[in-house]
Amino acid sequence: MANLDWTVFCSPSTEYVDKTSWVESVCHSIGGSYNAAAEEVTWLQMMFTGLKWHFIVFFGALVIALILGSLLGVMRTTPNKWLKIIGNAYVEVFRNIPLVIQYFLWLFVVPSFLPTTFSADSNAEVSGLWYRHVAASFPWVMGVLGLGMYHAARVSEQVRAGIQTISTGQWNAGFALGMNRAQIYMNSILPQAFRIVWPTLTSEMMNMFKNASVAFVVSVANFYALTKNMIEETSQVVVILAITTLIYLFFTYAIKFLMVRIEKRIQVPGMITGGK
Repeated sequence: MANLDWTVFCSPSTEYVDKTSWVESVCHSIGGSYNAAAEEVTWLQMMFTGLKWHFIVFFGALVIALILGSLLGVMRTTPNKWLKIIGNAYVEVFRNIPLVIQYFLWLFVVPSFLPTTFSADSNAEVSGLWYRHVAASFPWVMGVLGLGMYHAARVSEQVRAGIQTISTGQWNAGFALGMNRAQIYMNSILPQAFRIVWPTLTSEMMNMFKNASVAFVVSVANFYALTKNMIEETSQVVVILAITTLIYLFFTYAIKFLMVRIEKRIQVPGMITGGK
């Protein structure tokens, strides 16, 4: 343990972002020597920058997963045969292919099926030129898309299960009140289904936060990517992984805490839910 250098986070990094003065104060407080005016940006600041991109991918994917997953869950419980087929096909494909493979498919395979456009840079026709430009210039978009589409399939399965636990009497009551099927879904079925599956959605949100790390394969400079670079550059494996582990534990527990608080707020007395 004597060789552990806890000031390694204050050493100059090989990355570049605009330097911030707060890093100097933090480094001095832990015994490091860092001058923001004279030295390169530290690994500490780079890791916070990585966290920013980690959360951008996570929250963007969360929106896609909840909206698309809910829609797919509804499609899989409707009487319409074709909607069921489409919903089931989506879930079987996206749920059973590993996330990292899906990222590679979005990055390298999907552009091949898009229309070709002349590229002045290569002086040739290139398929999916605009798509490739977005992937290269805004890799976080690929990160959000891949993670959101993957978890939408998993959310869909949970929403479907929640809907199917609701008795047919709820449907009959809705039709008796003159509502159509869409109105019953929105006003009665989905609110109950989400309350029932909220604990499993909590686990899904925690998994999504951790899976956001995989976005580094599409060149997103997220927390995991910069942690990996820091280990390679400094060789302080134990120190870096100890801090990284604590950070992941903190944020995943924060998500759990927030979701449990929301669960308590939305509980209806006497209603069966998936929690305690």
